[in-house]
Amino acid sequence: YAENIIIFIDEPILSALGSSSYIGVSENEAQRLLSEVVDSIHKAGGVSGIHCCGKADWALVIRSGVNILNFDAFEYFDSFIAYKNDIFQFLERGGTIAWGIVPTTEAINKTGVDLLKQQLSDQIRILSNITGIKSLVEHSILTPSCGAGSRTEEEAQRVFSLLGALKEAMLK
Repeated sequence: YAENIIIFIDEPILSALGSSSYIGVSENEAQRLLSEVVDSIHKAGGVSGIHCCGKADWALVIRSGVNILNFDAFEYFDSFIAYKNDIFQFLERGGTIAWGIVPTTEAINKTGVDLLKQQLSDQIRILSNITGIKSLVEHSILTPSCGAGSRTEEEAQRVFSLLGALKEAMLK
C-alpha cells in the first residue's frame, strides 16, 4: 500500500500525438492507457503525477484523473494556460500544479533566483487571474523543468541549488 507516496509518470511524448511519427497512436488509446496507469496508482493508495515536456494536450492529461500536473513553466507556460478551463476544473477538484520553473537546459547557466522568482510570480498571478483561484500557491509545488540527466554534475547541482533558493525566496 502506497499511502502519501507520489508516483510520477514521465510522459514526454504526449506532445507528439497526431504527428507523422505517431500517426498510429490514437488520442483515445493514449487516454485509455494513461487513465489505466493513473487508476493503478490510486488503487495502490498513491498520489499520481505526470510530467509532460513541451506542448502536451493538457485536457487529455487532466481527464486521466491525475493528481499533479508537472510542466515546463520555464519554456511552455503560454501553451499550458491555453487549457485554462481544464486547469480550473483540475484545481477545483483539488489538483496540484508542479511548476517546472528551474531550467534543465543551457539556460541554467544564465539564470538566477531573482529572474526565476519574477517569472514564477508573474505566471502564478496570470493563472490566478484567469482561473479566479486566488489560493493557487496552496495548490503548487516547485520542480526543475525536466530531468537533469543531460547536464554536467555542476549544472545539475546548480539546478537543485536554485530550486532550493527559489523556494526560500518565494516564502519571503
